[in-house]
Amino acid sequence: MNLSNVSTENIKQLFQMIRLFSASSQWDLSPAGKIFTISSDGYIRLLFEELQNITLVHLISGLDQDMPSPILGGAVTTTITGYTEWVTATSPGITLGWDWQLAVVFKSIHLHRISEPRSNVMMHNSDRVDMGPIKTTTLLENFIDNFDWQSTVQKHITGDYGQ
Repeated sequence: MNLSNVSTENIKQLFQMIRLFSASSQWDLSPAGKIFTISSDGYIRLLFEELQNITLVHLISGLDQDMPSPILGGAVTTTITGYTEWVTATSPGITLGWDWQLAVVFKSIHLHRISEPRSNVMMHNSDRVDMGPIKTTTLLENFIDNFDWQSTVQKHITGDYGQ
């Protein structure tokens, strides 16, 4: 993730949200009134079903600033990639970010996830035992891939980089 093109205002907003998230170690995040806490290792532990009931808010998205490839005669294949970060609007804040790639399919633009998620979540099983980083990553990937994030990111990118 390259943040060199992020505005000063976006950075200020990010730090305000971080201060909000760190102000308290627990907050009611779920419709059922479940209180989540930050563990000593920095994770917020929850069931996959609890994650599905949490509202994520778009924090920031951007394009990766890659160096152009030298042209060695003829057209060169390029890709457009970027990053996105989502958070809960509560404390403690759940964070979820990933990298994406733009693809044109049948004359329309599609964004798809191309990296493992970055998050402060550790998934539990029904016995409240950690599922571990590999299973947590798989579940977060499933969550992202079934979450309608593409239109929000595309609007944000178009607004920041369009015209």
